[in-house]
Amino acid sequence: MSETLTEFERLLAQARTEMLNGSAASVAIDDQPILNGVPYKAFRQSVSLSERRSAGTFFSGADLSREIASLLHDASPTAGLVLDPTCGMGDLLIAYASLLPIGRTLAETLEQWGLQIAGIDQREDLIAMAKARLVAMARARGCFRERMTTLDNVFPNIVVGDMFTSHETIAGAQGFLFNPPFGGTIDHTDPKWGAGKISAAALCLDFLVQNRHPAAPIAAILPEVLRCGSRYSRFRAHLAEAGIGGGFMSRDRFDRWTDVDVFTTLLMNVDAPLWASRGQADDTIGSRFIVRVGPVVPHRHDNKGRWQPYICAKSVPAWSDSFVPTANRRFKGTLFTPPFVVIRRTSSPSDRRRAVGAIIVGDRPVAVENHLVVALPKSGGLQSCIELLALLGSDETTNYLNAMIRCRHLTTGSIMSIPWQPA
Repeated sequence: MSETLTEFERLLAQARTEMLNGSAASVAIDDQPILNGVPYKAFRQSVSLSERRSAGTFFSGADLSREIASLLHDASPTAGLVLDPTCGMGDLLIAYASLLPIGRTLAETLEQWGLQIAGIDQREDLIAMAKARLVAMARARGCFRERMTTLDNVFPNIVVGDMFTSHETIAGAQGFLFNPPFGGTIDHTDPKWGAGKISAAALCLDFLVQNRHPAAPIAAILPEVLRCGSRYSRFRAHLAEAGIGGGFMSRDRFDRWTDVDVFTTLLMNVDAPLWASRGQADDTIGSRFIVRVGPVVPHRHDNKGRWQPYICAKSVPAWSDSFVPTANRRFKGTLFTPPFVVIRRTSSPSDRRRAVGAIIVGDRPVAVENHLVVALPKSGGLQSCIELLALLGSDETTNYLNAMIRCRHLTTGSIMSIPWQPA
């Protein structure tokens, strides 16, 4: 074997040989390196991080894959052809195959599975690895030792291609396993829901929804920003208008190498809300406060206009109950008259408190930076601000936001939805 082969190429060659001769047939599934984390490790060693990010080649892993496969199988246990339109090395397909019945022989099993499993990926090596891993799953489940002459003619519906040119394949599937790329793209304009630098996951999901059979469910792993990011509100409305509904389960970071928070969902054409986290409380922060993002963007706004008191995320002490701005800057946009509460937009699920606030007081209107959210009391003045600050610091609010939004920036919508539970 050539010394110029990458680790992934070496592993693929080894896997194909073992699957042809059946030498690993008696090894338990959990002990099969090719079915666990070894292929992903070899791929990371062979392909640079920048290239993986550019192509969106980050793979689902065993736990997430089993969850997604179970969601789809439980929703449609007798589904015909199930398609993963961005299948990579087949994590989701392998998890789904683990739920399918096996035949009396290896050949019978592979023929049956080949009629029920389909996949698309742009990389030929990933398609080859996906097929080898599916053969490994079949061998391990049935303890099949018979030899094979080739892997090229198994799983004829798992092919090299591009989902965006696979209209007929998508239209013919009865269900979908879906873990799209999470990167951004800039060459997109859709007057219905967005333009500019749009998440590749949003583009892929929209294409899938528009081209699938309406009855085909989609079990998916998606970035949290699609569910709760403010710039994707029109995208969510677009999906809802298409009749798509479904719940969700937040799953924290995708994996240790991919700094993206994700959620899992089963999307169907049903009369149900899209990604609703819980019943909306009647009494919320939004019913008591006007909530706005600070309008000052320092690197965009010139220092023009009158001198105004000015606050930013770095200048306001956390949890202050009476901060008087001491800095000033020129600004001719919207100002806010104290008393009011500001909340830091940057917020991570790992933070001890998700909604870090402070009360701004003083006798002059204030210019506020866009890394702060402003909450102006509709009534009650300073006392309402004191009650809000206590609510923001409560465990109940942190728990609510951790269930509501896993993105690293709070949105006005997430803050407005917090149930009013004064201490």
